[in-house]
Amino acid sequence: MEEIYKSPEDLICKEGFISWYKKSDNTAIQIWDSWIAESDENRKLAGQAVKLLDLIQIQEKQVGNDQLQQAETKLRDAISKSRSLKVVSINRKRFWYAAATVTFLLAAFSLIVFFKPNSKLQLSTQYGQIKKDSLPDGTEVFLNANSKVTFKKDWQNGKTREVWIHGEAFFHVKRTPAKDKFIVHADAFDIEVTGTSFNVSNWNGKSSIVLKEGSVKIHRPGEEVIEMKPGEMVEFTDKRIEKKNIPNQDYLAWMDKRLDFESTSVTDIANIIKEHYGVDIKIEGKETAEQTITAIMPNDNLEVLLKALDATNELQVTKTKDIIIISQENHNNQ
Repeated sequence: MEEIYKSPEDLICKEGFISWYKKSDNTAIQIWDSWIAESDENRKLAGQAVKLLDLIQIQEKQVGNDQLQQAETKLRDAISKSRSLKVVSINRKRFWYAAATVTFLLAAFSLIVFFKPNSKLQLSTQYGQIKKDSLPDGTEVFLNANSKVTFKKDWQNGKTREVWIHGEAFFHVKRTPAKDKFIVHADAFDIEVTGTSFNVSNWNGKSSIVLKEGSVKIHRPGEEVIEMKPGEMVEFTDKRIEKKNIPNQDYLAWMDKRLDFESTSVTDIANIIKEHYGVDIKIEGKETAEQTITAIMPNDNLEVLLKALDATNELQVTKTKDIIIISQENHNNQ
């Protein structure tokens, strides 16, 4: 986790931390448990945030639309009044007390919005888990490891269906009588379909879609709409978007618990393993990092995958309790 948190208010403003607190998302639980275990400072900060959440004591069934409206009105009135106040001198102690109070109010309001009855639902997988699920309209979703698809509760006939993807998923979209649009929101673009099958990957700023059947449109702010045909991929990397044909690449190998590497760098392989299993990996040497592998490897569990990678006779994979080290094979030891 790359972000730095300095106060309990920083934590309670994070959706993932709230999911950890509510024990509603297994992926969030793993991520935040790991972060908390990293240091005593993290453990102390999380404890303070939990006490703050317990103090607020908000439950979904107790929050109605009237309460939400009242809370929003009070917050907006407080902000409006603060803008009209005269500027006066204030000692540092009072300043920080006031700042902390405002921060607490903003955090509390964000929690009210998060816990409101019409908040989003989520399909998710843990590290190393692959599963099939379905959306309210009957659309089939196959989720890769460490992935989640978020969507609103109130799906209605005749309305656009929207989902948000983090990780990787294969969608088989159900066509409705009214041909309602189905929109997948990724970091780099939005995908518009009516009824079709496609694979979406959205990892760490890199987004891609591969179309299996049907047709889709790719929307990106300020750019022309891109229309896709089966067998095409649209990929966003390095701040640019590219469309290409991939007739021979088995991009759905992950659904059969396989990883298909075709001239794939060790760096990319390491990132895939990190994303799927949540482990730390160290690559020794630039030459090792740039080395490429072409192979189909089993992806049933981490131990099997690492053994397959080590068996290439090109790499040496060493696993300790805390880290996995990938280095050049030492032929002198053979």
